[in-house]
Amino acid sequence: MHSMTGFGQASKENERFRMTVTLRGVNHRYLDLSPRMRDELRPLEPSLREVLSRRLQRGRVEVSVEVASLGTRDVEVTIDEAVADAVKTMADALAGRGVISGELQLRDLLRLPEVVQLQIRDPEWTDEDRALLISVVEAALDQLLTARAAEGEKLFAVLEERLAGLQRIGVALSELKAGMAAELSSSLRRRISELLDRDRPDEDRLAQEVAYLVDRADVSEELDRLESHLEQFRSAMRQRGSIGKRLDFLAQEIFRELNTLGAKCRDSEMTRNMLDAKVLCEQVREQVQNVE
Repeated sequence: MHSMTGFGQASKENERFRMTVTLRGVNHRYLDLSPRMRDELRPLEPSLREVLSRRLQRGRVEVSVEVASLGTRDVEVTIDEAVADAVKTMADALAGRGVISGELQLRDLLRLPEVVQLQIRDPEWTDEDRALLISVVEAALDQLLTARAAEGEKLFAVLEERLAGLQRIGVALSELKAGMAAELSSSLRRRISELLDRDRPDEDRLAQEVAYLVDRADVSEELDRLESHLEQFRSAMRQRGSIGKRLDFLAQEIFRELNTLGAKCRDSEMTRNMLDAKVLCEQVREQVQNVE
């Protein structure tokens, strides 16, 4: 079992570049890759997506790619002389009127992108550079998957604990339903006697009413289905690959079965057990949202 949350980071370099890839994974219904990189690296995005998609099935993953140039870079400075002359003319006029003091300096022009433009060109990427970046992505992905597996072990333990609690409640309900017929008979006999103000109601009629109520309150089928759902859930937990959606579906089925059971409860002890079961099931539903 893998969680969808995790972190991975890796760095490598050659003579030309230092590359760092950071991966942060969180919950998401589908696989959602969100790369963040400089515009000049965007042509490499399809390759990165392909690498990540091969080993990830679900989750939102933020992909941060940082590349620093280690070699010599081409630098080109462009100056719009016409704009610079116009700025100088205006500065000299303002200085002559005493509005400003001092002469126009280069640092003043550097603050004006309309005057000075600086272009720094990194070295052209080679196949070896691209292969290095892919290897950095793979290394960061290894870390992310290791973290997701470790978190998945914790989720597995939590879910096992909740399932064991649900199974104990199922056993308790099975034991309680054994005395349900006698309790219903006694309760119905008492109510009929009170209504008719006599000690001996019609036994045949009473037996029919008890049989009807016991049939309506019988939870045997629901308990069998609940046990089946719990076994399916445990089996799915041990499967490889993306199992989160299946677990979510089974958790919904368990909750639906508990609602049906709750509607048939006839005493306070069964009702209390049902409330505890619904709390456990809700915790299961919350936890499976983290499973890949």
